[in-house]
Amino acid sequence: MTRRVPCEEAQRLWQEYRAGDIYALAHLMQKFYPDLFSWGMRLHADRDFVKDCIQDTFLSLWKMQETISSVENVRAYLLVVLKSRILRELSKKNRIDHATVSDEYAFAVEFSSDLRLIEEEHEVYQLRKLEQVMNQLPTRQKELIYLRFYQNLSFEQIAEVMQLGRQSVYNLLQKSLNSLRKHWAAGVLLVQILEGINRG
Repeated sequence: MTRRVPCEEAQRLWQEYRAGDIYALAHLMQKFYPDLFSWGMRLHADRDFVKDCIQDTFLSLWKMQETISSVENVRAYLLVVLKSRILRELSKKNRIDHATVSDEYAFAVEFSSDLRLIEEEHEVYQLRKLEQVMNQLPTRQKELIYLRFYQNLSFEQIAEVMQLGRQSVYNLLQKSLNSLRKHWAAGVLLVQILEGINRG
């Protein structure tokens, strides 16, 4: 897993971009590209489509440079914007209402990139099992767990990305973890794996 971009660095680049520095925006794209690509691939499995959406997102940001405001968390903001872009493009592509796509999009959980970093066979097995169990959850629950434990977002940031209230996010997370424990008896191991992903 790629190293997280420090919030202070992201904020500095964001302010430089707002001041008209195109290189600052290019650096933001470079630094957040792995997170954005991973996020996009969970929303839609077409690699080229996701890459195009990321590029279009940053082109749009440059056009908005003079009017865009400060943001509290750059990564969370970029995840929101990319998700909106992907869902909008899917609605155009499939010629269906944007609200319908927003309600029905798929969300896939895959830990293949993490498996390359794991040497112990039993840990690979447990991570594969977690992936299988998580993909049995409803879309919103999978998305929430991914944002919380994989992207390490706060409840407030998750609420922004998923367009939910903070309490709804908390309640949905509890429901999601309870569902995982039901489907997988090794609840303690589950938490350890999720925490390991969170630290990565």
